[in-house]
Amino acid sequence: MKSSKLFIKLLMTLLIAIPILVPFAQKANAETAADPAPSIPHQGTFKGKVLFDNTHGETAGAADWVIDGGFSDFANAIAGQGYDVKELRQTTPITLDNLKDYNVFVLGESNIPFKASEQQAMLDYVKGGGNIFFIGDHYNSDRNLNRWDSGEIFNGYRRGAWDNPTKGMSTEEANSPAMQGVVSSDWLGENFGVRFRTNALGDITSGETVVTPDQSFGITQGVTTVEMHAGSTLAILDPTKAKGLIYMPENSPSWQSAVDQGVYDNGGIAEGAFAAIAKVGKGKAAFLGDSSPVEDATPKYLREDTGKSKTTYDGFSTEGQDSTYLINTINWLAKQEDYTSFDQVTGLQLSEKTVLHDFEVPQNSTEPQSEPWSSPTSGYTWYDSSTFAAGSYGSTKAVQSQPNYTFQHQATLPNQQEFQIRLNIADLQPGQTVANLQVGIYAPGGKQLATFQNNGVWATSAGYSAKFNVTADATGHAHQDLTIKLDPSYTGDANLRLKINGTNSTTEAVTIANVSVEPLPGYEIQVPEQISISDARQAAEGEIVTVEGVVTSNPGTWGGGGFYLQDATGGIYVYQGDNKAGYKLGEKVKLSAVKSTYNDEIELSNIVKSEDEGQDALPAPQVADTVDSTNQGQLVTLKHVRVKNITQTDNYGTFEFDAVHGHTSTRIRVDNRSGVDNDRFTAQYKENNVVNITGVASIFKGTYQLKPRMAEDIKHVYQK
Repeated sequence: MKSSKLFIKLLMTLLIAIPILVPFAQKANAETAADPAPSIPHQGTFKGKVLFDNTHGETAGAADWVIDGGFSDFANAIAGQGYDVKELRQTTPITLDNLKDYNVFVLGESNIPFKASEQQAMLDYVKGGGNIFFIGDHYNSDRNLNRWDSGEIFNGYRRGAWDNPTKGMSTEEANSPAMQGVVSSDWLGENFGVRFRTNALGDITSGETVVTPDQSFGITQGVTTVEMHAGSTLAILDPTKAKGLIYMPENSPSWQSAVDQGVYDNGGIAEGAFAAIAKVGKGKAAFLGDSSPVEDATPKYLREDTGKSKTTYDGFSTEGQDSTYLINTINWLAKQEDYTSFDQVTGLQLSEKTVLHDFEVPQNSTEPQSEPWSSPTSGYTWYDSSTFAAGSYGSTKAVQSQPNYTFQHQATLPNQQEFQIRLNIADLQPGQTVANLQVGIYAPGGKQLATFQNNGVWATSAGYSAKFNVTADATGHAHQDLTIKLDPSYTGDANLRLKINGTNSTTEAVTIANVSVEPLPGYEIQVPEQISISDARQAAEGEIVTVEGVVTSNPGTWGGGGFYLQDATGGIYVYQGDNKAGYKLGEKVKLSAVKSTYNDEIELSNIVKSEDEGQDALPAPQVADTVDSTNQGQLVTLKHVRVKNITQTDNYGTFEFDAVHGHTSTRIRVDNRSGVDNDRFTAQYKENNVVNITGVASIFKGTYQLKPRMAEDIKHVYQK
């Protein structure tokens, strides 16, 4: 028996008076520095003010580190602690006047280098009692492809470009206003006693060394883990100024796309702190080597280079004790304390000084490979917002959209019972939000006839509905169902009207009588015709496709609710976040979703419609010599391969090894969520054992790999 599951990615929240800033979906027509800066009022007792920078590329690439976007959970939590929160947006350099009235200034992975005057303004701010939170990322995380990543920007110099901050730039780029006044210096190290290392560690979700609360000013109270998903560490240069609070475990994995060794000193204390603090003059600073713990899954803007949707992840609320640590940090920063260095604090143990390699000396630093790490999209230049795509922050371009509004309801509206009408909106841009909508029903002459149920509560009198917002799904459609009671004494002609921002938009003539209620039909999403998975893999980025296939892996084997789907022509990964939606191995499904690419793997995401078509036979794995571009997303078996180089990649037991046959080597990645962890595998299999391995062919950041789905996918042939 077929069943239908609809996944309608809509934000249709009625506007009510709440003291938080609700993030909307990525906008078709975005904002610039000329628009009013968003702010969030404090809740409860007022404690101070926190300012988030949005003047240095905080929304570049896939980043969306703004208080009403990808950092909204963090910002709202700060407001919940009693702080007014605001965004700094302007086109001029940061000055002390911008900062002096705020207790804390948050720098969320800056991607445009600071001018010397801005560095001086920030230093003066801290010495005078201000506080800065530096949130960085791993080396080579340059999001706008200007060759500078956040760690380098915070440090004050670019790796391998000490003598020339514009190294490799075109004349136009080097002469742009963004690069004027930028000079190389060891600004962070000299003034704050700490420096972001240019390392790149991988996923680390446990095993960290966390300084006890009595040695962290209470910042680590309730904290055992702050997760990293590709990040850097901080070198403690002057322990009287800087103190490490969280350190990565020994044998930490490197980020797979690291351009050098990634991990410099095998992790542990020697690798430097993942999280640190500093005391400078009357003020303080805090540092974090990855933005992943801060972000949430509600990006506001489209990408400035391509105009495509962004995907961010929910680190703040769902991983480790990320949120606890971050809020504790804000509270510590905002608290004025008189000591000016850590050696003045009785009983405080100073951190161990980090031993650096010669290539980490600023003047000796080298560039491991030519930058930027990728070529910019044609026509896009990071320093000129006139080239930014419509829908991105800073762009003045308007995405052309002429929304089409229609009402759906029974032929005659009933006046004796509550009923529903539906507002349908078509021809929107995917992710576009239409705000401040209201619906009303009135008689000729203007008398209001309808009482609306607003957010589950009936209005006390007839009139227009409360204002509401709707956000388009990936197909550009949105809808809102409204529950209504009409004046039971009225029959005859009336008008059904939609207002937007208080202005009349759509009016439809209706008839009211004592008739039975007819329920609204189920909402149907318009999706394209079905194509093969092979054709879907060739579709344009961001295009909605409809495919049919058999589920070949258990949802969640590689995190969230993701699974692989395969038909006779190919296979593909289906990402659905944490929503597992009842899919099962061997289930045949038809679904419509957005074709996208993540870490080089083609996938379907943002599912808009799915139909369960019952159980079906799993496709037979194809026997192959290795994993390559021809078998991506498909079940593959490697026969008579020798196990080599077994390596555990995290503290949960996920591991990798090489499957070698002759001169061919294939990387095998076994996630602990498959039911096989490193300990179980190494108890049964040893180096040089010969096995047959079945799994899904995939790719991760340029590396082809085979991913077994369960213990039964690995079988001994013989031992040696």
